[in-house]
Amino acid sequence: MAAIHQQQQHMPLLLLTFLLAASTAAARPSYVIKSTCVAITNATVGTPYRYCVRTLAADPAAAPARDARGLAIAAAKLTATNVSSTLHVLNLLVDALQNCIVTYQFMQGDVAGALDDLSAGRLDVASPKLKRASFQPDFCELAMMESDTDKDPVSEENDANQLLSGMAYNIAELIANRRPPPPR
Repeated sequence: MAAIHQQQQHMPLLLLTFLLAASTAAARPSYVIKSTCVAITNATVGTPYRYCVRTLAADPAAAPARDARGLAIAAAKLTATNVSSTLHVLNLLVDALQNCIVTYQFMQGDVAGALDDLSAGRLDVASPKLKRASFQPDFCELAMMESDTDKDPVSEENDANQLLSGMAYNIAELIANRRPPPPR
């Protein structure tokens, strides 16, 4: 039960609002909601009518509103809750990205050391550094997964770095072990 509650905290508020609207038969928009949504849709380009009606009709604080002021208060409260949720997600992502920065700094050091070793002909010393580097993107990926945000802004970079560093390691290991490449 606690896991479900924790997952619900991370679910965006508006998604929950839409789910409530879909699951509640009594979530019928009032005249005030409909007329206010028509008015703002006609007066602005920023608020689609359907979005306005669905969001306000699903909000228990907006449904009984008697006028546009009551709807504005309800919409502002929804916004405040959504902003808080977004800030929470951003803080989790910042923490995860900080872990990724440290991980990639270690990787950068390993790759730079391996480059020096390869240039100097020390293949047996370069290979372990490249091997260590090839695992670093996984640690970043893990940090993103552990953030519980279901968002990963560096997924493509992690994939590319893992492939490149793995390839560099495999080539260095091939040379270090003096194995000839397999015939084609």
